[in-house]
Amino acid sequence: MARILVSLMVLMVLLGGANLARAQSLIPGPAEAGYDAALGTKADAFVRQQQALLSVPLGFGLEGAVSDSDSRSAIEDFLSSGATDFEAHTGLHPYEALSAYGEHGDLGMFGGVQAAGDAFRYAVLRDSGAPATEIEAARTALLRAMDGLHWQTQITGEAGILARGIRRALPEAGEPPLPGIIPTTVPLFDAAGDPQPIDKVPTWRADNSGELPFLIWMDDNSKDQLDGYIFALGAIYDVTAMDSSIPRDKIDRLVADALAIGRSLLEEVEVAPGIVVDLVIQDADGRPTTHHDLSAEELAPGGVLPGMPAINGFNALMSMGILRTIFHITGDETIGRFYYDEMVGARDYMTSIEESVAVMYFSEQTNFSNVNMAFVAAYGVLRYETDGRIAPRIRTILQDHLFSPGKPRQADGLGQALFDVIYAGFQSGDRALGTAAVAEGVRNLTEFPSPPYWNPEVINCDAAEISALRCTAIDGTTTLILATDPGRGDSVVAVDVLPKRLRPPSNYEWRTDPHKVNGGGGARLNPGGGFHAAYWMGRFLKDGTTGFDNVSPLARAALPWTPTTPDAGPGPDGGTGLDGGVTPPGGDGGCGCRATPLADGAPTALLIVLAMLSGRRRRR
Repeated sequence: MARILVSLMVLMVLLGGANLARAQSLIPGPAEAGYDAALGTKADAFVRQQQALLSVPLGFGLEGAVSDSDSRSAIEDFLSSGATDFEAHTGLHPYEALSAYGEHGDLGMFGGVQAAGDAFRYAVLRDSGAPATEIEAARTALLRAMDGLHWQTQITGEAGILARGIRRALPEAGEPPLPGIIPTTVPLFDAAGDPQPIDKVPTWRADNSGELPFLIWMDDNSKDQLDGYIFALGAIYDVTAMDSSIPRDKIDRLVADALAIGRSLLEEVEVAPGIVVDLVIQDADGRPTTHHDLSAEELAPGGVLPGMPAINGFNALMSMGILRTIFHITGDETIGRFYYDEMVGARDYMTSIEESVAVMYFSEQTNFSNVNMAFVAAYGVLRYETDGRIAPRIRTILQDHLFSPGKPRQADGLGQALFDVIYAGFQSGDRALGTAAVAEGVRNLTEFPSPPYWNPEVINCDAAEISALRCTAIDGTTTLILATDPGRGDSVVAVDVLPKRLRPPSNYEWRTDPHKVNGGGGARLNPGGGFHAAYWMGRFLKDGTTGFDNVSPLARAALPWTPTTPDAGPGPDGGTGLDGGVTPPGGDGGCGCRATPLADGAPTALLIVLAMLSGRRRRR
């Protein structure tokens, strides 16, 4: 009875949150108190940089290189002018101004996060009564991103298989030649029918679908790329599923792509001799990819001890976010049953998350790509989960294990806007903590350079200062105290986080160490996809009071499940707890797959730490 009462209380909170549909955004818009017009102008300039220059080949997600000084001047003039058509303004096609496009091989995360930003922006403009021309332009950009995202799985020729990246090999009719050198492709199989190369590495392939001859693709996808890609699909579905102005066939196509990926993840795959697990990212050549592991039973790729229960909390969070997002998109009962019965119930993945996910904070050796992956994955559970036991618990995980676990280099205090906005949008504790996080995130966004976002070399600390472990930053006034131990890749890092205005530039901020003091240089034009997603997510999410105000109004009802222990949290056994909201269109059915649960009894996070340890050298 007590659990039923608690669940009803949570339900009332969520239903109350539904009345906040018109509440103020986390980052205020033009009609809201506190709107920062200069920041809004910067956000619009990033949109123009992306849409007019960097997203031209694929519809989303690339960086550029501009080696010619006249082209750099033309880009600077275009972006300062407020114009939206680069060729009309400058007389140059983007392919004539750019010397190359880059980051094709990180398209899932870099491009996926940017595409999610496109979805958030479209929803904000549509729902706030923006001018029709702005809404139409945002819709067009979103539809182009949807096409590119579909190409990324269509090109592999195998249902449920996602390319690590795609690249345009032929321009459209009437366009000039593509800048840069097109890589040589390698067939998936050799003359004997064996996968090649023998050692699994990312390799460029020709179109395997027979339908996209203008594209090539890179195989050997990884879990960070899948994480970002599914994040994008979820955000896009969330804002388009009930929108009659979006062609239904494009939404149905997105649902079908998500369903195929979800069913592929449910298959059992041999990841090492005699070791079979599910939640494995597979490739079109029939092999697991190098970084295939999403199962919490895999300590590292292929590293599964006999009888080992779910101990890898990082993988547990990744797979829960991905599978809950896919269930949100598709409504597929088999995927939903696997998520609730296996991952949440039998395998108790949430306990694994609680016990070990914070191990990703590893002092100076923290890999901030992991931190980014964790927050992107967490969004899928925070936004779409409606279960009265899971939803409150994931918010506690957000507070105590992701954002502020009391460890060096934790997200709280980093000044990384994406983490701040996700925390503020879904935390259920002291509201003042969310307000402070938003303020820190906005300060971070405010200090981004206005587009064009070039890649100048930033040297805060010279060799003598590095030796002394103390330097004066590029602003001439800020003193930086350097850490004795190096950062990842033997980088020089400060003890405290650098404000964005002092940091080296980055092509994707949220995976970059904000303590790094030196870097940058070269001809790169950074896309600003991280800025784009964080700003427009902040405009999209509401400033609520409960942590449940930003649960999707389209979130599907949870399926009943049984916890492995009787104290799994509030909510009636086998109940759902939270209102599932409007039932959106989606698929149903299933493949009948099911993984075999492993033995009970979780060890401590020590094994995770040992897996992460590598040689560390002190700076002096």
